Amino acid sequence: RRAATRLSDLAARYGGEEFAVVLIDTSPEGALTVAEFVRRSVEELQIPHSASPFGVLTVSVGVATRSDERFPRMGDLVVACDKALYESKAHGRNRVSVEIPE
Repeated sequence: RRAATRLSDLAARYGGEEFAVVLIDTSPEGALTVAEFVRRSVEELQIPHSASPFGVLTVSVGVATRSDERFPRMGDLVVACDKALYESKAHGRNRVSVEIPE
């Protein structure tokens, strides 16, 4: 909730262990800033997690934006975010990855 500070922002559970933060009228740089804030904030909580290679709870974050109408349908944007999320997981977790369309 601390990342979604404007009235137009939305933070919500998207699935079992997945959350989404929707930021209206936000630049790609702004979205990255918020994503890194979320990642760092969770890590700083230092919640023990014995199954994590970090020893604490961390999050992997995927970012995609609709700037310049790169993802014409909302479903395309969700797929892009999911792809970026799995990129973060594949490259060591506890990181932010950005999906850039081809």
